[in-house]
Amino acid sequence: MLSILIPTYNYYIYDLVLNIHEKCLKANIDFEIICLDDHSDSDFTKANKKIEKLTSCYYKISSENKGRVATREHLAKLAKNKWLLFLDADVIPKNDNFITKYLNYIDQDYKAIFGGFYYDENSYKKHLLRWKYGKKKEEVTAHKRNLNPYKVIISANLLIVKDTYLSLSKQVKTNTYGGDLIFATLLKEQNIKTLHIDNEVIHLGLEDNSSFLKKQKDAVKLLYDSVEKREITKHDNSLLKTHSRIKKIYLNRLFSWFYKSCNGIIEKQLLSNKPNIFLLQLLKLSYFSFLYQKN
Repeated sequence: MLSILIPTYNYYIYDLVLNIHEKCLKANIDFEIICLDDHSDSDFTKANKKIEKLTSCYYKISSENKGRVATREHLAKLAKNKWLLFLDADVIPKNDNFITKYLNYIDQDYKAIFGGFYYDENSYKKHLLRWKYGKKKEEVTAHKRNLNPYKVIISANLLIVKDTYLSLSKQVKTNTYGGDLIFATLLKEQNIKTLHIDNEVIHLGLEDNSSFLKKQKDAVKLLYDSVEKREITKHDNSLLKTHSRIKKIYLNRLFSWFYKSCNGIIEKQLLSNKPNIFLLQLLKLSYFSFLYQKN
């Protein structure tokens, strides 16, 4: 009935697998849990090997590092069931009924179901930027997400039909951070019937502030490149919509200048003990304008 797929790289995932395994046994369903390790260091592979001692659980190791998209696609091809539940390695279900709640929706007319994200209240200063961003932009109720179903797309907690996923993944041509932006666009362009429910996972593996800031800029660059290559047509992306508005009123040059003049100051603020998420959004918009104006 259900294939739970967990891509991993340099992360200890036994606790997550055990948690999901127990929930599947309690639900009394036909299931498999497949973990694909993207060529991690030996300390992690040795520790994660004990996953194979659990019934219906498989731990496979890639011979080379292939990246997130390729690893997830390989997992989907290995799965034997129609429904795939993708979970990132650095999450844990928030609720005890995590599996059964998803099962309530598989007989309905949806192809993709997103459970959502949750962030614990405690966070170290070195993770504060990532935590604040997650709280503000990713921890969104299902009601709000369903008002605009292709906007808040987080594939780290996704139930999807196998054929649908394989069809979409062939069109995602990047292994860099920000691939969910492209995935969201494909869902909308192809009118994939999508549902959001309140079935959160807790995001545990928060990046440090500087790493997250770099990933955010990488995601903006990916978005810009995708627009330039005309890989994005229909979308609900806030950054693209805002950039379109400022172009119409001839402010793109101003935002580009702002990035060139002020990005250092803003980045310093974002890496401080009191990061401002509005400034992060402003940095991303001005960086996109800079790339647009530059080319």
